Amino acid sequence: MKDKKDELDTDHLKPMEVAQTTWKCYIPSILIGVGTITCIIGIGCMDKRNRVSLMSAYAMLNESYKQYRKSAKIVYGENADDKIHAEMAKDAMVSTYDWGYQVYNMDMDSESERLLFYDLSSKKYFRTTMAAVLNAQYHVNRNLAIRGDCSLNEYLSFLGVEGIDGGDDIGWDITYMVEEMDCYWLDFDNYKSTLEDGLECIIIDTMAVNKFE
Repeated sequence: MKDKKDELDTDHLKPMEVAQTTWKCYIPSILIGVGTITCIIGIGCMDKRNRVSLMSAYAMLNESYKQYRKSAKIVYGENADDKIHAEMAKDAMVSTYDWGYQVYNMDMDSESERLLFYDLSSKKYFRTTMAAVLNAQYHVNRNLAIRGDCSLNEYLSFLGVEGIDGGDDIGWDITYMVEEMDCYWLDFDNYKSTLEDGLECIIIDTMAVNKFE
């Protein structure tokens, strides 16, 4: 700008003269700014596409699971679904013999009968009371309402059951439930099932878990 003033023999440059004299000095800053904005937009688009892809995959998985259960009942009869889940519980019980049963010791429920349960979400077999299960399921929905999410391991901790590997990264998210499934409450289906060999357990079924972002 000093050289320009000397060239024009003036002490004051007009705004247009200042712009024409100094614009090249701002090229690096402009390029950096444009590059930064482009990167931010690109990352945002990629993240959005990934979220859409994941939500679509989870929705398809949940729908496939429901369709499978419906088809199994049509092909094999109404009791087929119960027997399959009870057989899964039986297998789980065999796998727990080495370390024993998981028992939820709850003072206010100490005299209630301990029942056999099998949770489909975690593939866990354990003994506890029906009151303890209902209490755990209530707290899952309470956290969904207050915080917006609840992990699978957190749900298991409410049951007094040891968590599973990766259980902190999967669970239920209220945003996904509302936007993709139109659900505002996580329903749990607790139903008793009996195998031909006499094994009785209560199957805990609910919406498929999804991976947290």
